Amino acid sequence: MKDQIRFLLLTVLFLFASLTEISAQQKFYVNLNDRADDLFKVTLVPEKLTEQNKIYQFASTAPGTYQTMDIGRYVRSFKAYDETGNELGSKQISTNQWELEEPVKTKKIVYTIAETWDTPVKEHSVYAMSGTSLENDHVLVNGQCVFGYFHGMQKTPIKIKLDYPKEWLAGTALNLDKEGFYDAPDYDYVVDSPILLGNLTKATTKIENTSVDVYTYSKTGKVSSDQILILLEDMLTATSQFTQGLPVDRYTFLFHFENFSSGAWEHNFSSEYVFNELPLEGAYAKEIKSTAAHEFYHVITPLNIHSELVGNFNFEKPTMSQHIWLYEGVTEWASDILQLRDYLTSLDDFLAEIKTKLIMNDNYDPAISLVDLSLHSTERQDQYGNIYQKGAVVACLLDIRLLELSKGKKGLREVLNQLYKDYGANKAFSEKDFFDEFVNRTYPEIADFINRYIKGTDKLPVADYFENLGIEYKEFVGIDSSKISLGFGIGLKDNKFVVTKVDNITEDGLRTNDFIIKVNGEEVTLQNAQTKFAFMKNMKVGDSFVLTIERNGTQKEVQCFMIPKSIKHQFKVLDTASDQQLELRSAWMKNL
Repeated sequence: MKDQIRFLLLTVLFLFASLTEISAQQKFYVNLNDRADDLFKVTLVPEKLTEQNKIYQFASTAPGTYQTMDIGRYVRSFKAYDETGNELGSKQISTNQWELEEPVKTKKIVYTIAETWDTPVKEHSVYAMSGTSLENDHVLVNGQCVFGYFHGMQKTPIKIKLDYPKEWLAGTALNLDKEGFYDAPDYDYVVDSPILLGNLTKATTKIENTSVDVYTYSKTGKVSSDQILILLEDMLTATSQFTQGLPVDRYTFLFHFENFSSGAWEHNFSSEYVFNELPLEGAYAKEIKSTAAHEFYHVITPLNIHSELVGNFNFEKPTMSQHIWLYEGVTEWASDILQLRDYLTSLDDFLAEIKTKLIMNDNYDPAISLVDLSLHSTERQDQYGNIYQKGAVVACLLDIRLLELSKGKKGLREVLNQLYKDYGANKAFSEKDFFDEFVNRTYPEIADFINRYIKGTDKLPVADYFENLGIEYKEFVGIDSSKISLGFGIGLKDNKFVVTKVDNITEDGLRTNDFIIKVNGEEVTLQNAQTKFAFMKNMKVGDSFVLTIERNGTQKEVQCFMIPKSIKHQFKVLDTASDQQLELRSAWMKNL
């Protein structure tokens, strides 16, 4: 009798599960064997659409990119069919939306969508690490660039079947079911789970209770996953110690090495990287390790500490959070200091990193606060890079201030670790009230810090704060005529170089927001910039070069002169530090 009851119970549960799956399921089939025309061929089989689901939505943006994407621009064809294969009416009603005339009868949708890497657009180019590549020997899939969702079904389950050459490896944080489908609980999870396929190498390790996989595509085989893993392993351990254990049981690194560097993009259980295919040694190895440390720490911020704007992301009309300073600036600080505290980098090297961030901060507009930069990150892409520079310095100062107020017992690390334990991936903090909550969790004096340096644009108190650690800081030391400087700052906007700040404005000179099109008559791009700007290393004070810039749609040539370099942002660890300063410095340099 017990076995019969158990059988009946299992039958009912199976039937219920099946009905649940059918009522909410969207299945995507993607043909990756046909890659000749740079188009993804996608077939979507939806279940039980209603009038409320008649709009099919492609992403306007994606979490963590802080840029306008408008993926609908890449769609090349879109057709809907009924169950007998007859075509039904559908039309594009906006950049990213297609409307079905008869959603109830729609049983299949077939569309093609161009890869982003090799598809030029007039503006808002998609970052390579968050885009798509479709080549003979590999494919990169970022969910928001290939898949969409029906209105009202963003949070329903999705299955994805990829057809690709049998000799290829596939790297992703998604799980395969028994039928060969990748399972995702909803569209957000698909976007959160990039897939790299092709002639890859793989390496695996375990950091305490977290399984870590590394998948690597290297165009000519110069870089392998084993090399990457060796480079990252001590950093992963240091991160686990910094965070008091990792909040994920698995993590996947996806590396793409070819002929240019673009950066990286974080996700809950993975991150992906686009780098130039160079030997993993010296400064280049350090750059990759530093980037990976930053992306890996994102498992804390914003993936486990975020507001409702991140937790309930609006792919249709992006609304930026005022707390990107936390998601990116604090993460950048954490990725540096966790290596200092685990003896992976020296104090001098850490201070040199802070110096570099202060120098780069000088190239941005000081009148923009971190909150304003967060809220307007999509419009101010020319200034957005400062969130990683000024944002990290502000986090460093906030850490010192907390340690000072707590007499060395609680710094920013300890506050963050408590926050991610109290919140987590599925619980958001209040976008509006987070600053007040942070003050309530720490000290009343932190409200003044937030108002002046995060919400406001007061000059950062670098000298005063580092003096408490027995470290001398001088903003300006002097002029070194033997060294050269450009006299202007360069950033990126729409994947083009843009002037972010000009030290000496003249009538015929550069202006902020000028796009740099050519240098000495030769076109400059992300791919060739290192080569095109290399000549500057051998220039002297007074030497000139010509930039072709684009201003308000018009191109013009501007002659630029090398100027003497200002010696700025100098740190010195004092041998004469007091016992009080040494005690605070000791607390600052370790995990409490």
